[in-house]
Amino acid sequence: MKPSNLNSSQAAIGCCLIISFLGVLIYANHLNNPFQFDSVPYITNNAKLKNPEILLTPGFLQKEFIHRGLLRISIALNVHLNGFKPFGFHLLSLALHILNALLLFFIFEKSFQRFRLSALGWGNKKIRSISFFAALLFLCHPIQTESVIYIMSRSEVMASTFYLIGFLLFQQLLERTSTSGLQYFFYFLVIILIIILGFSVKQIVATLPASMIFYYFFSCPDNSSGSQFLKKWKLPLVLIFTASISFLFYRLFTDESFLIGPSQADQMVGRVKYMLSQPGVIIFYYLKKLLFPINLNVDPDIEVVINFFSSSFLIPALCIVFLLVGSFRIFKSRIILFFLCWFFIILSPSSSIVTLHDLAAEHRSYLASAGIFILLAYGASEISCKWGKPKSLQILLIYFLFLGMLGVLTIKRNTVWQSELSLWQDTYQKSPYKLRPLINLARAYSLLGDTDKAIEYYQEALYKGPMIFAVNYNLGDLYMEKGLVPDAVQRFLVATQISPETFETFARLGDIYLSQNNFKLAESYFKEAVELNPHFSIGFKNLGVLNFYHLNNPKQGIIYFTRSLTLDPDQPEADNIRLLLSEYSVR
Repeated sequence: MKPSNLNSSQAAIGCCLIISFLGVLIYANHLNNPFQFDSVPYITNNAKLKNPEILLTPGFLQKEFIHRGLLRISIALNVHLNGFKPFGFHLLSLALHILNALLLFFIFEKSFQRFRLSALGWGNKKIRSISFFAALLFLCHPIQTESVIYIMSRSEVMASTFYLIGFLLFQQLLERTSTSGLQYFFYFLVIILIIILGFSVKQIVATLPASMIFYYFFSCPDNSSGSQFLKKWKLPLVLIFTASISFLFYRLFTDESFLIGPSQADQMVGRVKYMLSQPGVIIFYYLKKLLFPINLNVDPDIEVVINFFSSSFLIPALCIVFLLVGSFRIFKSRIILFFLCWFFIILSPSSSIVTLHDLAAEHRSYLASAGIFILLAYGASEISCKWGKPKSLQILLIYFLFLGMLGVLTIKRNTVWQSELSLWQDTYQKSPYKLRPLINLARAYSLLGDTDKAIEYYQEALYKGPMIFAVNYNLGDLYMEKGLVPDAVQRFLVATQISPETFETFARLGDIYLSQNNFKLAESYFKEAVELNPHFSIGFKNLGVLNFYHLNNPKQGIIYFTRSLTLDPDQPEADNIRLLLSEYSVR
């Protein structure tokens, strides 16, 4: 190996070690954070994960492939190896994040070489330095906290790993000076396999082919076959592209069920409003937070745009057009245009046709942000070049101070996720008009046993959203704890109207009336509960108690007791029920 190659390899290894070390240093304070937000129902309260081995099979992946099967297998693997301890979950997510930063370091480096910036006087050292700085921006930026720490956002981090591996393989393929047809086939076969596997984690991997196509054509030399093809067919391609995009958006705006079906019941806005709101989300939320990472928020309050002619749609939409067209016209740089396209391409699924429950979520910008970070590093390098070599030490110091500031902000942001209470206190402070932070803050106080605080926030939520099931049901539970039975009954009755299919509410009312010796009313509510859930063993047991002991209907009571015991033979009262059944049969 030549000395220059040896030095280059050593420098690359050194960069990788620094990236890995800083990743651990910055995120180490979150590794013991508890499960948060959706991680509780999807992991700790997930009945299927009680036996994780069932999920660790090829059959499960085949059956649940399009339902993020590979992601669910990774979660099951965590449970299998270390139970429901958050440490293992956080460790894997952090390892993937560091790996992604390393992959981006090499992707950035190869991109600068592919776009022939060496012709502008860029040496390997400068290319590596800028790539290293951009990878550190990706690693350290506070906006990545939600993706790395929020366990259910592993989908974003893990899918990005597949995405980046596939893209890096494509770059290596383009670098090869002589490649046989068999080698081309092998490379593309592996890339397709990576896309397929990544798709089972999150659908953003579906945009990888578009990124590869843009990368190939944008990086082609002017005299290459790719560039000649574009020049020859430029007008027809532009017309076809414009017509296709116009038709796509026309159908999306006029047909709610086009491509992915209509919006689901739990989605807050329809597709049209969602799509009209997204340009503002991209420019005034994602891009703003990437440039100014303050007031990060797990549940941002985003304006819903309802009119195509609204300034809230037109201004950010024009900004996007200006960024794409103006950047190339002004800077005459294909690499700038490509990484801007990278940003918008990767955001496109969650910011266009896929109507999601939330208008914005910081974890959606995870991989897309790499396009902005490399442009920031590129721009910083160009500015520093104008300062000249005498100020190189000062420039280096500024770089490290900036990265240090980002690291401190990230460490501070990590602490927000240390508990349910701290997370939702922060969110409620930043989104005081949204109901979800308020409800979750009340729930956090309830879990801590602070009933008075929980009631206070639930009552505020009730005032803002009187027909929210969780507010009424949980407030009813808290009123029962405080002995405010009439208030509890009122909340539970409202809850039955909001969600008449929820059997637990009827069961709670049955419990209340049973304790008040209102046996007929108690029976009616327990009957409603078991009709809604025929596997509700406690409901059948209570019906047995009512009929056998209070309603003078022992035969019916025995039927209910038998049903309860069949459903749950290990219930706490199982032995007493068996004894009763035995005595009754003797009679």
